[in-house]
Formats: sequence, structure tokens, C-alpha cells
Amino acid sequence: MKMQFLYTAALATALFGSAVHAQDKTVALANLGPHPALNAVVGGFKKGMADGGYAEGGDVAYEYQDASFDAAVVAQMIATLEASGPDLFLTVTTPISQAALRVVQDKSIPIVFAPVTDPVDAGLVPSWAGGSDRFTGASNLQSMETVFAFARDLLGDADTVGILFNPGDANDVVNVRYAERAAAEMGIELVTVSVEATADIPVRVDALKDTDVIYLIPSSMLQPALPAVAAAARRNGVPVINASPVGVEDGQILASMSVSWFEVGRQAGLRAARILDGEPVSAVDVYRPSPEDHSATVSAKYMEEFGMTLPEALADCGCVR
Repeated sequence: MKMQFLYTAALATALFGSAVHAQDKTVALANLGPHPALNAVVGGFKKGMADGGYAEGGDVAYEYQDASFDAAVVAQMIATLEASGPDLFLTVTTPISQAALRVVQDKSIPIVFAPVTDPVDAGLVPSWAGGSDRFTGASNLQSMETVFAFARDLLGDADTVGILFNPGDANDVVNVRYAERAAAEMGIELVTVSVEATADIPVRVDALKDTDVIYLIPSSMLQPALPAVAAAARRNGVPVINASPVGVEDGQILASMSVSWFEVGRQAGLRAARILDGEPVSAVDVYRPSPEDHSATVSAKYMEEFGMTLPEALADCGCVR
């Protein structure tokens, strides 16, 4: 009888404790907008949280909002999420993360970002080795050397690379700076063209018509406008390599060389779990992808349409989709 009582009491304690823990943590997810790559980041974040001991529906609840790529509503979105009383924020993209730095009033709420290309340059953390008092997270910083080497392997004569960028986005400016450095080291001519509004994309892509390839950086403005970039590039006969696999399998563009956006999100989730477990934000390092974390995807549909064949250098890549 005594053993039965102890068993029942232990079971009740476990169930009660679990129920309390299930309602103990709430995470606010602030996203720039619905997009396959950004959705992958959110999915990866939830996986990382689960891997760290916080399963959705059991140990943590999520409050999600996105701005539908409208900068005018970002501050209101973040303020609304803060009003829900979260234990932690996930801020998806550099513009959302920088806005959270300004808008979130409760300085005790930790903020985990993903993906931010260079969080040091963006003013979020003092170094890659550790977070600030409020911020840490995961970067999607591309190895431009890896991207350009892949372009040469794929196209053979990729000696002139075109890049579009939004000069008003710190993330885009950082990508251009890394691209310029890599191009100079590799003897590549880099042609950069600024884009201030999506309506200008066709004309700005025309300015890259003499390049061997266009590399589409992970830009908050340009990635959602991929169809417009792809259409203008096709008209000029210039292949596009994307920083995300989006648009490759359906043949909009030729290829991608990308870090895994899901893995970037997962790494952010693992760090968020550590913070929720009590680790100081400043002690949590920022995830930075290595060249080995990149993978290629090449469009079989695009190659067939343009009469291309996979070069010998990529014969064993297993990357054609």
C-alpha cells in the first residue's frame, strides 16, 4: 500500500511538474516575412530548441508574427510581441534584429537572432566569441571564396561576377565587402549594382548583362524578388547562382551555393535553449558557418533548357536536382 502511494505521488509530481514547465517558457518569433528560406530558419530554430530540451507544445509555446516584408510595421510587430510577455525573442533577419535592439523596452529579455550575416558589423554583439548582454545567435555568412570557386567549376569562365545589393541594408553592404575581398584575392572582376526599390530590379539587372554570372546575395529585399531577378537575367542570357536553394529545382535559376538555412536556425535554437537553461547571453558564442557547411544545388531543368552539361569538376557532386 505504501509503495502504491509513493508511486502515485511520484507520478502526480512528474505530471504536475511537466505541466508547469510546459507553460513556463514562451518564445516570441519575429520574422521579416513568409519566405521558404526564412521559414526554414524558423523550422530549424524549433528543432534546435527541441534538441536542447524545449519541445513545442510540451516545454515551450511560440508567439509568431511577421511583417510581410513591410518595414513600416516592424516596430509595431515587435512591440506587440513584447507585450505578450515572452521569455526570449527570436529575430529573423538583420533588419528585424536591429529593430529589436531599438524597440524592445525590457532589456532583461534575451534576443537570439538568425540569420544575421555579420552581427558584429550590425552592432548586435561585440565579437563572434560571445554575445552582448542581450543578443547572440547564428549567422548565415557565406564564404565568398567557396561561392566563386563553385561558379568557376560550374561555368568554366566565371571571371566577371555581378552582384545586386540594397545600399540601405547593412547586411547587403557587408556581403558586398566580403565579395570584394574574395574577388580581389581570386582575380575576379566584381561588378556591383545598387537597388533601392524592387521596381528597379529589371533595369539594374540589365546593367549586369555583360557579366559571366550573377550571384544573388542573402538580401532581405532581393531574395523575395527572385522571380524578377531570374526573369531579367534570363532575358540577358546571364546565369544566376543564389545564396539559397530557392528557385533552383523549378528551373528559375541555374544553381545555388548555400549554407543550410535550417541548420542556421537550428544553431540559433540550441543557443536559445542554453539561455533558457540559465546560461548568460554574453557567454554564448555566435554560430558562424565554415566552408564545409556549404552545399551546392544545380538545376537539371535549367541545364536541359539551355543545353548545358555538368562539367567534369562537378561530376561527383551529387548536386543536380
